[in-house]
Amino acid sequence: MMQWLRTTVRLPIVAFSFVNLLAITAPLQAATIQGFGTLKFGMTPAEVVALEDCSSQTECLYDLLGKNRYFTLAYGPGASSGDGATPATLSHIDIEMGTYTQEWFLEVFEVLTTQYPTTHEPTDQELAVFRDGSAQELTFGFAEGFVLLKLVRRPFGNMIIHVVYQDAAHAQAQRDTWNAAVIP
Repeated sequence: MMQWLRTTVRLPIVAFSFVNLLAITAPLQAATIQGFGTLKFGMTPAEVVALEDCSSQTECLYDLLGKNRYFTLAYGPGASSGDGATPATLSHIDIEMGTYTQEWFLEVFEVLTTQYPTTHEPTDQELAVFRDGSAQELTFGFAEGFVLLKLVRRPFGNMIIHVVYQDAAHAQAQRDTWNAAVIP
């Protein structure tokens, strides 16, 4: 499935590591990703705003791989506070990695595969609908859906690469979507 993305010249193994750069906070054996660096799933918007690199509850800017990378954060219902209310807590971290080029995509893909087990590559059908423009996203999954690598087609045709970290509930929903797609 990766054939359409690969060139005839094999890229050298990347010298940097997402473990060092992204500060993964959970062992893979647990099959759970706890967040990204100082961003932890379950944080409230107020806790996120208090972080040095976050200018608001939904936007952060970190230097990754020598460039400033924009993080978009999403929140979902948190643990019950006992009074029936469930405050919103951090559940989804989307990192814009820049404009797609085949070389850059393969570099990011290779780094992710050295850090996480690959658990989903797009099916032939997913590739076909992405190629013909019917779908605007193409998703690769790692670590049981806790980490995603996405190609996102913008309205004018150019593509952006995103790396997404998501909490257990979102990872389960992603796995359910993949599993539903393969059932005949």
